[in-house]
Order: sequence, then structure tokens, then C-alpha cells
Amino acid sequence: MDKHQLVIRKKTGLASRLRRAILLILLWLFAIYVIGINLCFIFGVYTDSLVVNYSLFNLSLHVYKLFGILIVVIGALISLYGVVHIRNLKRKAADHD
Repeated sequence: MDKHQLVIRKKTGLASRLRRAILLILLWLFAIYVIGINLCFIFGVYTDSLVVNYSLFNLSLHVYKLFGILIVVIGALISLYGVVHIRNLKRKAADHD
């Protein structure tokens, strides 16, 4: 059996790709906005809308630390899963040869 026949590829539809792209863009814009608000407070730029948004998001150094740890843990878990999954696929491909 040819190794290329073992890989199942599904072409993602245009609607699904657009939905994912819009979601990612919105998430990045929100993240940039929150970081921008925090940078304004760090550099002493205060406006009424910034104070309201800062209070709304309740930004603090402790929350940033928790988010950072969460991102690192999730990244490590995804990487570990990817390595295990790729090894299993390689093992299955070797068994079929």
C-alpha cells in the first residue's frame, strides 16, 4: 500500500474557512484592544472610556500571570498531543508497508 493512500484529506469549504478567519480576526482584535488598554494605563494615558473598559475587564498583573500560565500549559498539551499523534500515524504507516 502506498503511504499517500493512508492520509485522508478533506477539503474545507469556503464558508467554513471564512467563519474561522472572521473568528480569528475578532479574537486577535479583542486581544490587541485589551493589551492597548493596559499599555495606556502603564504609560499614564487616562480617558473615561479607558477607565470604563479597564474596570470592565478587571485587568491586573495577577490575571495576566494566570493567562500566561494557561497559554503555556495549553501550548504544551497541544504540542504533546501532536507529537503522540504523529508517532501513531508513522507507526500505522510502517505497519502497512
